[in-house]
Amino acid sequence: MQINSAKLIVEILDETTGEIITREATLGDFKEVTKKATTTRTKKSKDDGETEPLIHLLEGKWQLNNKAVELTSFEPEMKLDIKFEKKGKTTTPILCVDEKSGNRLTKTFTVSCRGSRHDNLAEYGDTFKVVPYDGKDGYFKLIGNVEKENDIVEIPEEITDPDEMDISDDGTVDISDFELEL
Repeated sequence: MQINSAKLIVEILDETTGEIITREATLGDFKEVTKKATTTRTKKSKDDGETEPLIHLLEGKWQLNNKAVELTSFEPEMKLDIKFEKKGKTTTPILCVDEKSGNRLTKTFTVSCRGSRHDNLAEYGDTFKVVPYDGKDGYFKLIGNVEKENDIVEIPEEITDPDEMDISDDGTVDISDFELEL
């Protein structure tokens, strides 16, 4: 078997102009071919009739409605995550892009959410208002339809072990070792 000719085709994307430059080489012959890059646009889903940006928690996933997609400008294939921010005694779910620990946004604007992540989010409800986070571009507070009780319990700095107390034979306790606040 003898090869009389060979052809090598290389396509390069020029990010500044959006052109795809194709280079072909045939046995030392070199020529350049230029094509415009084609962009794929995602179809907007049908109008869902909702008037405010919302996220709905579904079985094993959550979904952005049309208004939430417009507000956030998130695109399919982006990796999104919901973090929980603690301030004082309140915890707030925060939506953001996270390329490391996030899950991919699909073309139908759903994100996988299973197991403990689903359970943690479900404590705040099944429908969430999406509100821009003041001072942090790309971050959005999620306000659930269930009011969550304070999940942080204050514990005293020092708890005295009853076994360490000096109890006399008559059942009294020597309090000289304890600090009292009056």
